[in-house]
Amino acid sequence: MSWGGRHAQRLTALVLATYGDRCHLCGELGANTADHLIPRAAGGDDSLANMRPAHRSCNCSRQDMPLAEWRARRIDATRASRAQPSRPWL
Repeated sequence: MSWGGRHAQRLTALVLATYGDRCHLCGELGANTADHLIPRAAGGDDSLANMRPAHRSCNCSRQDMPLAEWRARRIDATRASRAQPSRPWL
């Protein structure tokens, strides 16, 4: 079954009704999409057990990456953004 249209709308509504609107990726409220825990590209399905709420931006940044890899990249990016400059600026 393709992912889109009414099927996606119904499944997203069911995911949000079941799990609430806290994004499983960043932990913030206001999730408005359904993310596959095991991406469809990796053999995951559209079952409710394989879906969790996610913000569109979080969901898009993950794409079809395994969840552990996405989390590791996010931690690395956060650490890099906190790095001190290599030399002082005047």
